[in-house]
Amino acid sequence: MTVPGPIFILGVPVVVAVGLQFLRRWTAVTAWLGAVTAGLIGAGVVFLPLTQPWQLGSLEIELGEPLLILGRKLIVQPVDRFALAFLFFTTAGLFVVAWRLLPHSNFFPIGLVTVSLLAGALLVEQVVYTALLVVMAAVLAVFPLHEPETMSGRAGTEEHGDGSRTSGGLRYMAYAVLALPGLMITQLLLDLFATFPNDQGLLSGAAVLMSLSFAILFGAVPFQSWLSNVAMNGSPPVVTFIFTVNLGTVWFMLLSYLQSYAWLERQVAFGPLLTALGLLMMITGGLLAASQQSLGRLVGYATLVDNGAMLLALSLERAEGIALASMLLLARPLSLSLMTLGLQGLRSVGGGDDSWEAVSGAAWRTPWRAVAFMVGGIALAGFPISLSFPARWGLYRLLAAKNLFWALLALGGSAGVMLGLVGVIRSLLTPPATGTRPRAVGPGVRAITVVEDRGVLLLIVVLILVSLILGLFPQQVGRVSLQMAEWYTFFQ
Repeated sequence: MTVPGPIFILGVPVVVAVGLQFLRRWTAVTAWLGAVTAGLIGAGVVFLPLTQPWQLGSLEIELGEPLLILGRKLIVQPVDRFALAFLFFTTAGLFVVAWRLLPHSNFFPIGLVTVSLLAGALLVEQVVYTALLVVMAAVLAVFPLHEPETMSGRAGTEEHGDGSRTSGGLRYMAYAVLALPGLMITQLLLDLFATFPNDQGLLSGAAVLMSLSFAILFGAVPFQSWLSNVAMNGSPPVVTFIFTVNLGTVWFMLLSYLQSYAWLERQVAFGPLLTALGLLMMITGGLLAASQQSLGRLVGYATLVDNGAMLLALSLERAEGIALASMLLLARPLSLSLMTLGLQGLRSVGGGDDSWEAVSGAAWRTPWRAVAFMVGGIALAGFPISLSFPARWGLYRLLAAKNLFWALLALGGSAGVMLGLVGVIRSLLTPPATGTRPRAVGPGVRAITVVEDRGVLLLIVVLILVSLILGLFPQQVGRVSLQMAEWYTFFQ
């Protein structure tokens, strides 16, 4: 019996997720089973041939075999392999990170279903269904985002009784749903323009709606509030999942749009539009990050700057720009995972609060969490020594060859994130006053003494080492990014 590749890629995570829902009592089992499932599917996407069947018992899995569902065709194309591998390998890694942070959490089964929906969005040929599946995945990811956080190190759980606790997820869901009609109407207008090529009004309307919809999904200015709210109010591992897996799929969806309608890029001035949008995101994100006194919001605004850098790289209208943006995307899981591990521990010191005042001197109580947040923040800002640095440096060089002032503005956005991080570091390293008792961090909130989890410490050390090694030797990641960029030919 021949099994089409999409059934293997989309069906296995859903089946395993159902089983994990009944195994939530055993966190290690759910986390590692989910991670192994996602990792094996990612490995299958990378190593299995597309055109030759692979024997699994009595089943033959043919990765490139199309699947028809109610007339909708799903097929694994060569260009999809990089994107699918990124989604599943990142999910596997984040499950390992969340293993010690989210006991008995819905994140593991819901994460598998979410990544299955996002993979389906990349495989379905009709672009309008791609947008629909991405929005469905966004709605689903909200559920584990605001589960009561259990602090690692047996610190206990802090409950937030006010409604602001869920504002980040609700805002993310609202913006994702808001972007859907624009993408669906864009599809209709582009199909009409293919029939009536002389009607430039159809093309202009499609370009405006498409730009607006992707601006909402990327959290571009003035829609950036969902990024900061999600980062401030959400569970850190789930925030990282949304900022890497969900936003990564949006990035690949944008490339798919431009690849499917290659003539659109030639008839609409997307280059200047992406340049303006990317610079606005980097400048605004840098200014907001530099003025922040909340660690969670800093993560959100640093991600805004990173999103802007990716769009700015795409605005170069050359394959090297796509490769640089892809390299930034590959670097993001490492930096955000470190910030996740650090933020979760620092919040526990502040009794659930991540303001500078609450975490003042926290580096002396939980040093490894502070180091993780610092290293991850430096990496996300694109400074040495990190995997993001060569990608950002390449972007600045290509941008300077085009317009030096634009390159300086982009560099200023990254510097703003670094300034915000310097303020955090100063607060974390504030020495505690001798002989003073721990102060209260807020009404009804108690300060927590953190007992570091050895598993978390091991994860932090491994992630820091991997980040430093890839920052010093980024050649292999650069080659992978260039190979991926070669599949997208709309700039040729």
